[in-house]
Amino acid sequence: MKYLIDHSKKSIHRSIFVRDECQFHNSPIDGREGAYDEDELKQCLDKGYEYCPYCTK
Repeated sequence: MKYLIDHSKKSIHRSIFVRDECQFHNSPIDGREGAYDEDELKQCLDKGYEYCPYCTK
């Protein structure tokens, strides 16, 4: 999986770079999903999701 989407915080993380500062591990498991597809990411961005500043630099 290339990206992790956190629906509770409306954030997108690079899966290989997620670290403690991202706070991804504090989100409810049922509010997370993995994504490979760039179209899925674009849909999230269109809905107001943002890339995590810690793991997508």
